[in-house]
Amino acid sequence: MPRFCPERCDNRAVSGGWETMWPAFAQAYEELVVPGPLAMETELRQELLFCLLGGHGITFEMSCSALQAVAELDVFDAGQEHDALHDELVALLSDRRYEPPRADGTLRRYRFPRRKAALISQARNWVLAAGSLSDQLSARPSERERRSWLVGCPGLGPKSASWMLRNTGWASELAILDVHVLRAMTEAGVIAEVRLPADYETVERRFLDWCDRLDAAPGVFDLFLWEWHRGTLLPREAGAAL
Repeated sequence: MPRFCPERCDNRAVSGGWETMWPAFAQAYEELVVPGPLAMETELRQELLFCLLGGHGITFEMSCSALQAVAELDVFDAGQEHDALHDELVALLSDRRYEPPRADGTLRRYRFPRRKAALISQARNWVLAAGSLSDQLSARPSERERRSWLVGCPGLGPKSASWMLRNTGWASELAILDVHVLRAMTEAGVIAEVRLPADYETVERRFLDWCDRLDAAPGVFDLFLWEWHRGTLLPREAGAAL
């Protein structure tokens, strides 16, 4: 089981603690994360494909780049033959065409193209068997019921399912427990050593309680944490006040 070890964190010191940091950025980030309408079938399938193209060792930039390429194959078209689609995916993901560029300016190959092609093909079969994703989600009244159903899709765990539901408006009180959020929780003393996915719901509850104490919406606060740990914090002028 994947394990998050706090001793491996960089233990970046946060002057004054997150309780001091967050209020300085709260308004700006609340304006960045504006709830939109519920995503319907086309958007849900695209977000699912994006989540499938992510994962361990795959950067956000590479996932975005791969999504643009793979979307052209119309993966969820029921008329496509399974083996032919799988082979197209392998060829496409093996091509040197993905961002971010290397230091010499050349583009990258996608990591593990055969394994990812097989996973996307399996997920596509799951979606076609399920029928309408939006209908399936509508039939489940709670956010956790929706996530429990969604993790039945090959390639989706609780983190990626939470990401998909939050990004499409089908959830607001689920945590996306990526390494950035876990690192911040460790720095703040909210968690110690945890094992994911076994401890996912326990850690999620602690994250949501932490958000409550900070008076922060979960989706807004974890964007802030993500950008803080990636070194892309915006807006930078807010930090000048600290």
